[in-house]
Amino acid sequence: MTDSVVTSVTPKPRVAVWDNARFVLIVLVVVAHGISTIRTQTDLGYWTYTFIYLFHMPAFIALAGMFSKAEVTPRAARSTVQLLVTWLTWEVIWALIHFFASGRDLPESWLVSPAWTLWFLVTLATMRILLPYVMQLRHPLVFSVVLALFAGLSPAVGTQFSASRTLCFLPFFVAGYLALHRGWLHGDWFMRPRRSLRFAAVAVLGVIAAAVAVLAPLRREWRIDTWLVWRDDYAWLFDRAPIFGWAPDAWWSTALAGSAVRLGFLVVAAVMILALLVLVPRGQGFFTVWGTRTLYVYLLHGPIISYLRASGLADWFGEFGSAGVLMLFAVGTAITVVLSMTWVTKVFRPVIEPRLDAIFAREPR
Repeated sequence: MTDSVVTSVTPKPRVAVWDNARFVLIVLVVVAHGISTIRTQTDLGYWTYTFIYLFHMPAFIALAGMFSKAEVTPRAARSTVQLLVTWLTWEVIWALIHFFASGRDLPESWLVSPAWTLWFLVTLATMRILLPYVMQLRHPLVFSVVLALFAGLSPAVGTQFSASRTLCFLPFFVAGYLALHRGWLHGDWFMRPRRSLRFAAVAVLGVIAAAVAVLAPLRREWRIDTWLVWRDDYAWLFDRAPIFGWAPDAWWSTALAGSAVRLGFLVVAAVMILALLVLVPRGQGFFTVWGTRTLYVYLLHGPIISYLRASGLADWFGEFGSAGVLMLFAVGTAITVVLSMTWVTKVFRPVIEPRLDAIFAREPR
């Protein structure tokens, strides 16, 4: 998603499949946020939201991991600092939006708990800092999975500095790095997937979609969407979203059951990511260049979706039931396309890609 921040470390020429995947994923991000407040009103809304949330952010994290460096270089440091500056800039922007929209002063958690979508920037910056150390381990992917499971054991690992999401999504970041740097995705099997592999990918996504469709009418029995936020501890999750009425009461059973559920979600997300990447077009398309601007879409769509919610427009769409969900899907897609335009990058570059030449030493040529 942080394509502009990653550009400096991305090999040239760019490989179209990654940018194509980014564009598909950013559409899903905007659509999911658009239908979020009305998702429980219809089976279609709940199905769409849950299906997207199963894998869209893990996929973005994996793509970010692919183009990160497991070493501390001036270029890597510059990229990470730019992420942090962008985060701080947008924390101020969101504070101003809340002040002028509703007169809200800065909350005590300001900067400690990132505002809405800004958790991604904090998580990505933290992962880039951790990656050189994690990759020194013999089994970095196993280690990251263990951390993801341990993150749910204590409520102390929560939204502060996006700690829970950072640990939960770390396996995807590490896997993305390993996939590209150890050649897991090299070869014709991936770059030119056969029809049989594409069919298998469609079948996998179809089976998962069918399973979500079965669960959608049973959302009162299990609010699976609550688990897919990836920020809460197991005890809280079982208390607020028990699985068909089942919620273990002992600490050890809660830890084991919660870890098992989370591990299942990790596996499902990994399978869905691979299936998506198999299906994404390999060649240059009209939307390929839009996939290089997903950071702009990610940050700028937030105020737009916030307005749709505050103005009651999102609820108005909800009154149309499933048709309203489809309309919001179209609105989300349109927002993504508009925010991917070249003029948007020119206008908003100062608050999304601020120039930091004044604070960095010149890189040796």
